[in-house]
Amino acid sequence: MKELKYLSPTELLSIRRRRKKKAETSVVSKKLNQMPGSLIYTGEQHVDKVSLDLIMFNTDHLEERSLNLSEVSTVKGNGHVAWLNVVGLHDTEYIKTIGEAFNIHNLAMEDILNVHQRPTFDEYDDHFFIATKMFRTAQEAIISEQVSMIVGEGYIITFQEKSGDIFDGVRNRLRNAKGRIRTRRSDYLAFALLDVIVDHYLAIIEEYGDEINEQEARLLGNYNKGILNDLNLSKKEVNYLRRFARPLRDTVISFNKSDLPVIDKKTRPFLKDLHDHITNVTETIEVYRETINDNLNTYHTHMTNKLNDVLKVLTIFSVVFIPLTFMAGIYGMNFEHMPELSYKYSYPIFWGAIVIVAAGMIYYFKRKRWL
Repeated sequence: MKELKYLSPTELLSIRRRRKKKAETSVVSKKLNQMPGSLIYTGEQHVDKVSLDLIMFNTDHLEERSLNLSEVSTVKGNGHVAWLNVVGLHDTEYIKTIGEAFNIHNLAMEDILNVHQRPTFDEYDDHFFIATKMFRTAQEAIISEQVSMIVGEGYIITFQEKSGDIFDGVRNRLRNAKGRIRTRRSDYLAFALLDVIVDHYLAIIEEYGDEINEQEARLLGNYNKGILNDLNLSKKEVNYLRRFARPLRDTVISFNKSDLPVIDKKTRPFLKDLHDHITNVTETIEVYRETINDNLNTYHTHMTNKLNDVLKVLTIFSVVFIPLTFMAGIYGMNFEHMPELSYKYSYPIFWGAIVIVAAGMIYYFKRKRWL
């Protein structure tokens, strides 16, 4: 019978990481063996089946319903702006059918299924493609997932890995006909969705900012070694957010500079404002990143000073005991003729000399302010 081996939580976590890395390596190997434009999903399955949610609207009318795959081809060309939200990317054949119905370029389809895609903006003949990372908070945790957009004349398709998003505010504006969103085209709706994503970037980085400021205050007071783990974790999370915020700024710039007829001139001022927002996000991230580095330097300086204080005390004690050890070594020699050994008061005189030498050295160190 095979002997069962107990695995600690650390070993179990290591096994899970190896399995995840092996799965990612397998996906990469498949992609290397495929031609460009091949559809391979690089993420994990988060929903049981793919769902399609449609919002069709114009100035006077709005329709909201779920779709079957067979109805996808009827979305375009009906005098409305159609927003089709696709939740679930694991069924590549399902996603391929949607791409064929809207004549989406194969390279864009490949990027949609690659959930590790860097934020980007790509132009095609009659549509453009945007990929970015969406961050949201749920149950005191920060959830990230890739969101891809295909924007063409009269339609926009968004692709998500998981159910749930941050676009309820945009949906409510469409339902209540607030603002100009019902009177504009699909490019303005793409701007509105990107604006919500950027606003959540700023909200999350501000949450990190509160935590970083708290860590800075802890460094000025009594602190322990646990703060080092907090600082390193904050640095890792801010760098992760920075990894997607910087290319998202380039994406917004490309969106604004594009001369595709799908993008209305009336949308340009809003894209410039969006660029200001994402620039604010990236600059805020850089500020907090520098603050974390400063806090780490402060922590290491504190620890170095503390170590120096300990070494100083130990050094002083060593220096004090060196002459005492020298004296004890002299009178610990086993020579036969040492006149002090036979003197009646040698022992108390020796202790008196030791105390005087030690007290004198300590007084000298204090006078020099080394203690």
